[in-house]
This record gives sequence, structure tokens and C-alpha cells, in this order.
Amino acid sequence: MTRDADEDYGAQHDGNEIVEFGARSDRSRQWLARLLLACFVIAVVVGLIFKATNHKSHQQPQSPLQSSSQLASPVPVARAPATPPTVVNVGHRLLGVTAGWELFARGPNDLVAIQMARGRITETSVPALASSMPEVSFVVGPHQAIVRSPDNVPGYVIPDGRPAQLITGPLANGGPVIPGPKPDQAWVMSGTSSQPTATLVTLAGTPAGDTISFNTNYEVPATAEPDGHGYVLVVAKPPNLIYDVGPTFSHRITDQIIAVGPASFLGLACRGQQCHYAVINPATGSRRVLPSLPSRGVRDLLTWPPPGVVSPDGSTAAVLERNKHGQITVQLITMQSGAVTALNVAIDPSTPYDTLAWSPDSKWLFIAGTYGRLLAWNARTMQVHDLGVQLPDITQVAIRPASG
Repeated sequence: MTRDADEDYGAQHDGNEIVEFGARSDRSRQWLARLLLACFVIAVVVGLIFKATNHKSHQQPQSPLQSSSQLASPVPVARAPATPPTVVNVGHRLLGVTAGWELFARGPNDLVAIQMARGRITETSVPALASSMPEVSFVVGPHQAIVRSPDNVPGYVIPDGRPAQLITGPLANGGPVIPGPKPDQAWVMSGTSSQPTATLVTLAGTPAGDTISFNTNYEVPATAEPDGHGYVLVVAKPPNLIYDVGPTFSHRITDQIIAVGPASFLGLACRGQQCHYAVINPATGSRRVLPSLPSRGVRDLLTWPPPGVVSPDGSTAAVLERNKHGQITVQLITMQSGAVTALNVAIDPSTPYDTLAWSPDSKWLFIAGTYGRLLAWNARTMQVHDLGVQLPDITQVAIRPASG
């Protein structure tokens, strides 16, 4: 599979109207694909250097590779205030959901757990992270949520129904916290700068047995990010590839990934002067090219980590694009036909991470929109709703599957 040039593919069409139910309303250059991805990888490396000197880049944000001394010594701060959570019973199901999965949303100072079927909302105060990085690891387990910056500042665990607490143990190591293959597991960065690894731990901080050893001849551990199905994506050194890695595998992916999910990735496959969307099998690296052409607005947002998400049933990918007005908005790609639907929903460019999350049944796409709004797109009606309840400002979203 080769990475060649793509071209401009015209204007975007308008999306759906937002249906408000609650109290809160509210480049023409041709790029050779090899050059594009080469520049992308160079930007990744340069971004890492900037991060090491306390700079940041919103376009190519990366997780810093921590030295062994950094991994062992989180910066001490005062303990999290023991502020009890606030619980609100709405009195009805939210969005008509009857299944037992929960929606989690966080903002700069809050975590909100939303039990959709019960109409129950729990809001917990979480101290602001002492970091200038826009990327935040937001991992939800069966009984708690983890909020932590990839750089070496303290993070927090929020147990269900209890105040936020400072993270200790291996979860306090520098680098990202990446969801593991089971709901109560996560990968944390370990090893040394010369022999980096990722170790699987439970969300209680105990070892879970597995370790990923990175091949630093071509894999860049400092770029580790979730692959959507419990393992790790990393950017490779030239020849400009991406690897999906686990304890027993390292799969090379030659297309640029723009969305990840439990069963498939969505990427950009280029040949000659054309690029198409491609559905990628993470287990084999095989791909199926779709007939639809990615817009320039999608290509403008080729960032790391991939900002898009693929639905659990593999039917639809939600990706970000820059529209003709310069706004970052949501676009939906049908994974079977390649049909494109643009949503009239904008994302805050300063917080482009974990802004999209699918419900386990793939019926709802939740979006952390501009102005802190939490929105939901209905896959059946193709409409966008709010939840009809007052919430604090939201910047990230995640899902807890139903127990059992």
C-alpha cells in the first residue's frame, strides 16, 4: 500500500439542524501523500521536543516520552478536596435510553456521570490539572474514572459516589493512560527512555500481567495513543507508517488513520492524484477502499492522535473536518458505502481530544461541542439533540458499558 498525492475535492454540504430540548440553547495546494505523512511525522518529533521544553502545539499534540526518573517521581501537590458529589434525579429516562450503559463527561473542574436509563446525574468536583497540555487521558472503568495529563503532573481518580482522589502507584507514572483490553485495565508507560515499555495494570493500580515492549528502531513510544480496542497505536520513524502494537503483535498500517474503533479503523488511502477513505482491519492490516473522497477540510485536520471514532458495530465513523468558515465540525462516514453526512455541530479547537463517543449499541453519538455543550446525534432520526438537563461545561466524553 502506497501513500501518494490527493487533491481538493470541493465544497461541503450543510448538516442537520440542532433540536434543542433543554434549558441551554445556544488551503489550493496539492500534497503528495508521502510528503504529507513525512511532514506529519516530522511535526510529531518536533512537537515532542517542544513539549519537553514546556511548549505546546494544538495541531500535532504528542505525549512526551518520560525518562525513568520522571516516571518514578510525580510532582507533589496538595491533596484533592473531599467535596461530596452532587446527585440529581431527573425523574425520567434521558433520550429514551433503556439500556444500562452510562455516559461520562468532564470539564475543566467537573466529572459528570449520567445514568441514562435511570435519569440520574452525579456531578463530582475535580481539581484542574496543573498542565498546559490540551490532551488529557480520560479513562472510565467499571467503578471509577481516571483523569490525568500525559505530562508529569498529578492526576485524579474519581471512585463512584465518592470525592476525587490523587492518583498513586503506577497510574501516576508520566505518559498517557490508555484503556486496556478489559474494562478495568489500562496501559501505563514504563521502562526507561532507552528501553521503553507499556505495562498493563488494573485501574486499582495492580499489575495485570502483560507488557508491550516497543521496538525503538522504528516505533516511537512517546506517540502512544489508544487504538480503540484495548491496545496501542504509535507513529513510526520513516518510512512514515503507523503501528498497532500489543504484547504479542505489531501490525504495520500504511494509511493515515483518522478514526479508531473496536472492530475497525478509518484511514485515508492515496494513489497517484486521488485519495479515498479506507476501512482498515486492525487484526490484519487489510483495507477496503470506499468510493467517497475526503474533503480538504478532513485532510487539514490530519493530527495525532486520530480524533475520530468508529461506532462499535463498525457501521459509521465520526471524524472532524475544518469547514469553509474555519470551524472544526463533525462529519459522518458510512463504512459500507462511503456516504458522507455533515453535522452542523462545531468542536472547540482548543479541546479536540475525546470529544466524540458512541453508545455501545451505536444508536447515539455524543459530542462535546463548543461553549461546553453536550450534544447527542441520533443514528435513526439523523438529528442532533441536547439532553434536556442543565450541565457544567463539557470538554470530553466517554462511555461505561453496562455491567455484565
